Order: sequence, then C-alpha cells, then structure tokens
Amino acid sequence: MSFKTYTLGEIASNTSRRFNFNDKEQVCFVNTGDILDGHFLVDEKVSSIGLPGQAKKAIQKGDILYSEIRPGNKRHLLVNTDVDDYVVSTKFMVITCNHDVVIPEYLYLVLTSKECEAEFKVIADSRSGTFPQITFDAVAYYPIELPNLIQQRAVVEFIKSITGKLNLNNQTNQTLEQMAQAIFKSWFVDFDPVKAKMNGEQPEGMDAATASLFPEKLVESELGLIPEGWDASSMGEHFNITMGQSPKGETYNEDGEGIAFFQGRRDFGFRYPDVRVYTTDPKRYAKAGDTLISVRAPVGDKNMAAIDCCIGRGVAAIKHRSQSRSFTYAFVSHIEKKLGDSGSSGTVFSSINQNELKKVSFVAPPQELIEAFHKFVDPIDQKIEVLSGEIKSLSAMRDTLLPKLLSGEIELGTSEELVEAI
Repeated sequence: MSFKTYTLGEIASNTSRRFNFNDKEQVCFVNTGDILDGHFLVDEKVSSIGLPGQAKKAIQKGDILYSEIRPGNKRHLLVNTDVDDYVVSTKFMVITCNHDVVIPEYLYLVLTSKECEAEFKVIADSRSGTFPQITFDAVAYYPIELPNLIQQRAVVEFIKSITGKLNLNNQTNQTLEQMAQAIFKSWFVDFDPVKAKMNGEQPEGMDAATASLFPEKLVESELGLIPEGWDASSMGEHFNITMGQSPKGETYNEDGEGIAFFQGRRDFGFRYPDVRVYTTDPKRYAKAGDTLISVRAPVGDKNMAAIDCCIGRGVAAIKHRSQSRSFTYAFVSHIEKKLGDSGSSGTVFSSINQNELKKVSFVAPPQELIEAFHKFVDPIDQKIEVLSGEIKSLSAMRDTLLPKLLSGEIELGTSEELVEAI
C-alpha cells in the first residue's frame, strides 16, 4: 500500500455543534465517564432541565468522541448509532473527518492505537493543571500516514472481521456462563427437581437416572427448608481453601521466569486471569481448575485458574473436595454477592479471612449429585475454555497486526493468511 503523511489537523476538525434543547424534555447526557473503549455505558434519558453546565455539544453518526481528560483511560468512541437525543460534555473532542481523505472508522483505529494513545498521554501529562488533559490544538500536529480510501476500507473490514469473531465468542461465553449458573441455581438453590417430584411431576431438562438422585421431600434445617438427606453445613466442611501469600517484590518479573503470579482482582478477566507478572519465589499455589476469589476489597469477585500458578494475599484458591471444578465455580458464583457485603448491614467487607470463608453456609448435596452436575456442566466449561483461548489468540493477533497495517509494514493479504491459519 502507498501512504501519504498528514497531520490530524489536516484531515479532521474538532466540531462544536451546540445541542438544540428545543422540544426535548428528555435527553441522554454523556459525560466523560459514560463511554469506554468504543461503548456507551449509559442510554437512560433524563430531564433536560438541570443538566450540568458542560452538557452542550451535539453529535452525529460518524463523529469520534475523545475525552480531553486523561486520554490514556480509553474514554473514546466512534458514533455509529442514532444520537439525536444525545448531548455530550464539553470535555469531549468531537472529531469530524474530512471524508475526501479519511473514513471515520480508519481514523478511529489510528486514534485508539497504542502508539497514538501513548503520545496523547505524554502531551496530557506535560501540561500544567489539576489533572492530565489535552486539547485538539495540542494534538493537531500528530502525524498520520494514510493509504487511499479503498485501502482504508479494506483494513477497516479486515479488523471488523476479527472484532466480530471476538464479539461473537464473548457473547457465546456470556450465554454459556448464564446457562451453567441457571442449572446450579435450579438444582442446588431453588431445589426445582425436588419440588417437581413433590408435585408428582418429572423434573425438566434431565433424564430419569439423574432425576432419581433427587429426593421427593424438603425438610426443616438451620438453613431453612432443604432436600431430605442433604446437609446444612458450611464451606469449611466441604471445600479446600488456600489463602494467598505474596512473594518478595524483588522476585517479580514480566519475562516469564518462574511461575505465573496473580496478585488480586486486577488480574481477573471474564473467566480466566491475565498473566502479567511471574515470580521466582512462590509461596502459595493454586492448581489449574481451582476457583480464584478476591479476598480484599472488592471481596467476592471470582475467576478460574487456567494454569498452575502462585497466588498473592489478595486471592484465595477454592476447590470442592470432589475435585469438580464446575461445581466449585458455580457455587462461588452463587455466593459472590453474599461475600461482597455483610448482608444485614450492607457494609462492604474490606477483606475476608480463611475462618470467615469456612463459616459461609453451604447446603451439601450427596456426592452422586455433584458428579451428575459435573457431567452436565463440565462440557459447558470446556466450551468456555476453548472460546476463551480463541479470544486470547485473536486479540493478540489483532493487537500485533493493527499497527503494522496502519504503518504499511505488512500487506493486507499476508495478514488475512495469518488470521486464516489461526
């Protein structure tokens, strides 16, 4: 691809359209905290009376919203929806393209690249004030290499194809996660199969052999009504709990030396944590398949260890003594909110220790039912694991190829062959 170099100011402008409040009793006000990495975080309409003074700018499809405040925080978005009722803060740059030279989707890829974000952050940090901030004038000089419009569209469509696959995998994982949680809740919280049998009905969604494992009666216990033959117990009686311990700081590295080290919730992803740091002097371990739980504020967030790893003091590793990773993860997901607050007072725990975890209530089903649940749900967990691996690979591929495509270092045809191979 052939490229021509422009400055941002030559191919785009910071548009100041004033929002027309006439006949609009309700609007959607978008402040800098209401968008993140290409997504609106708010869509609720509020009264147009009494809005903050910075609620002034109108936007339209094709605009790029880019926060002037702390540009490294990914508060940016390409507008691609109907936004007639959206009024945005004056703390946004509303960047409009010269369509004869650049298409909005391509410019958005450039402005949200790691290289551009890093440059904008340097500019923001160098300015005096109470917080890092940029203006369009301060970044208008930023050099941008552009291919022709046909080549820009090809790059955009290529990146869209990867992003589309990532979005599909993420949505599928969310659905699979909800399915597993719903099965756990039905069997072990709401006791739906037991209630069905009490009513002389066949439990839904299971074969006769599985249904036969559930009793036909609920009995009183210290935890309320529970299935006959199940135990009103606590986590400490049925789960192995390992509290993390942090190694010395000088043993940390990002070069892959030693073993992966998870310090706390900031390492957590959708299902599996991201490996950022390693340690050569591990103190406490978690095994692949263990459920990891945050034990320091915010308490209760969970992930699953994909590999053997070291855990720091912000994390505990949990595994049911049946060794069922599916049952353990589903149970911790169920009590996640309970661990995050104190219940009656609503006070958020700043931390939770091993003794407190062991005391958490647990209605213990018989071993054969845990095995049946594992047989039912583990294929779902395996699918999530496969899709998560694809997400990781595709994300890495996109992050590697995008800057090379934007700079012309790599041809589009070669990129497509690489992705096809993946």
